[in-house]
Amino acid sequence: MTLNDAYLVSQIIASVAVILSLIAVIISIRQNTRAQRTASVQSLTAAIAAINVPGMAAPDMGLALASACRDWSTATRDERILAHYFLFSFFKLCEQAWYQHQADALDGDQWKGWESSILRFYHSPGVKSGWWPNRYVAFSPAFQQFLVCSTEPRTHAGASLYALFEGAPSPSPAPASC
Repeated sequence: MTLNDAYLVSQIIASVAVILSLIAVIISIRQNTRAQRTASVQSLTAAIAAINVPGMAAPDMGLALASACRDWSTATRDERILAHYFLFSFFKLCEQAWYQHQADALDGDQWKGWESSILRFYHSPGVKSGWWPNRYVAFSPAFQQFLVCSTEPRTHAGASLYALFEGAPSPSPAPASC
């Protein structure tokens, strides 16, 4: 084997080593991306649980929220206060979920549940005409635009809180495809 042959063999080995290193980096990046997505979902899940715990401890919060969502102006002052703190936390959390979805950290199927929930609240009469006009400035212009351009979810998206708490019949669920 000549010196030139040895050089060519070493170049082939070096090229294979570079390709294997690139494959290892790609695999590592993909695993890191999956881990980041999982962390995002877990963080959102923990946050939604945290803002719902007070409602479990005090049913008046849920009733206040249902009343304020139905008609902000007829809800009592105390109901509006309770509803405001929940709505602010919930909308901020949904804004974060929306940004996670925009960054592909929250996949489309997971986002659909968040989107359905936020749109149900946003399009409720009490929120849209009472709470939101007084609080929209606390949210990013892009998230505001998303909500303003949204359409009211269809009935099958679930009962209103008021109907849910009052035991109204459930809407027919959308058929699932297999």
